[in-house]
Parts: sequence; C-alpha cells; structure tokens
Amino acid sequence: MRKTPRKAARGGACRDDRDPQRLSAYAWEDTWPLWHVNTHTLAECRFIIRVACKRYGIAPPAVRQHGVRSLSWCIAEEDCISLQAAGPRGRGGKNVPTALHEAAHYIAFKLFGYRIQDHGPTWLGVYLWLLAAARVAPRVALNASARAAGLKWREIHPCKLRAV
Repeated sequence: MRKTPRKAARGGACRDDRDPQRLSAYAWEDTWPLWHVNTHTLAECRFIIRVACKRYGIAPPAVRQHGVRSLSWCIAEEDCISLQAAGPRGRGGKNVPTALHEAAHYIAFKLFGYRIQDHGPTWLGVYLWLLAAARVAPRVALNASARAAGLKWREIHPCKLRAV
C-alpha cells in the first residue's frame, strides 16, 4: 500500500493496474449522501480514527488537515493521515466515512504491509467493518451496495485477526 496524496497519484504513483478497484470504490462512495461533506471537527475525526485503530489493536497515526487542493490521504509508512479541510461546493473530508476510509488504509497497511492493493478486497473488508461498527449504515446495506458496484472484499473482523 503506497498511499500517496492524490496530487502525487496523478503523476502515476497510484496506477489503476496496481489498484483496479480504486475508481469503483470512489464511485461507490459517491452514491452515499453526505459522505464527502464536512460534518465533524478535526478533533472528532481524530477520535474516530483513534477508536478505529484501537478496535484492530494498532497505535493511531497523527491526524491533521490540509487545504482545498488535495483530497484526504494516508501515508501509513509515516504514520500520518491528512483530511481535506474544505473543498468546493461545501465538500470536505472531515466526516465519519472519510475518516474511516483513511483509517482503513492505515490499518490494512499496518496489518498486511505492501502485500495488498490500496483499494482492494482486504482494505475494503476493513473499511466495511469499520463503517458498520460506527453505524454509518447497516452492514446488509453496505454489502448490498458494494456488491451492486462490483466491488470485492474479504471479511476482516478484528477478533478473527487476533485469533490467527
């Protein structure tokens, strides 16, 4: 998982052949209302990410915010997540789904390293579990919508990971 800020990704660091579910995952997220609108403070997002990491037994990263020009991102190797402060038309990255999206990148990297795709089945399994645990939407609705979007995931429940 070489998650890079979107600006760097445009230069080729995050090619679709290495991350084939990336665009489908983003399109799936876009079907859910308010998933890209600032609804929380930075402190609340830090708390959400801290709880998500604790559920998987991982020390949380530093969480900050940045300006409008780049979407939210995670650089797991540097223990850093940055959320978009504000974007055009009221959009932004300070909300539960975006915080959990980036937390899922961080958690998946800490658990599996470079062996997985950034938006692949392992990452999506972590993300779906976190979304359901945070009660963003019922698990059945998350699974059905992800399936309808053609996404594939691997169930990644934190208790099952600890048993292995």
